[in-house]
Amino acid sequence: MTKEDKKEISVKGLILGLILFVSTLIDLLINKDMQHLQIVGTFLIPIILGYCLLGMFIRWMVYRSTIRKEGFHIFSGAAIAYWIFMLSTIFMAGAYFIPQIIRYIVVANTAALLIIWFLNCVYLKNIAKELNSGLAYYNRTLVEDLQEKPHTEDIFMENIENYCKKNHLCLEILEYGIPAKIKMNNALYMVKLGQYYSVIGTLTYTLEFHNVVSKINNNFN
Repeated sequence: MTKEDKKEISVKGLILGLILFVSTLIDLLINKDMQHLQIVGTFLIPIILGYCLLGMFIRWMVYRSTIRKEGFHIFSGAAIAYWIFMLSTIFMAGAYFIPQIIRYIVVANTAALLIIWFLNCVYLKNIAKELNSGLAYYNRTLVEDLQEKPHTEDIFMENIENYCKKNHLCLEILEYGIPAKIKMNNALYMVKLGQYYSVIGTLTYTLEFHNVVSKINNNFN
């Protein structure tokens, strides 16, 4: 785990924890549960810290599931439906033994997580649409699927070369690395490493060829 990964898990985990805490407060306010609101006020700092730790734990679990087995992501694609079904079944089975106030809080927190997940899906969909919709942003955006993640710059550049050879394109390397700047048939491209999840949760890495010249021209227009 890199320093940037730790920072991202901490910051996003804290934000997620605060969102869950706010969802709990909203639930208590809607139900006008003054007794438990007073309890929250009395133990405000420990409760906030607990939610922040919960948020960081959730972010860590998502990160851990990604790096543990990059070919399969347990929180993506159709896998999320199985998680919702299993957690819902467990919650309903144990609901009889759980106090009513805890049930309401769990439902409120779960609703908040689902809203965050939905908004994240919408955001990713809009990003994908922006990258692939074409003329509004780039004259041409090419996406090539890779068999596996290129772990070094050399392998990344080899994939670019193989793509050009396969499609009989003239290649000129201007900047070596990830991302790379190249010319294909005298057209300037920025090549980035991308990824997407299939409907069954498998992670696929891609080469993204962004036409740099057309992007600059579109900005002037």
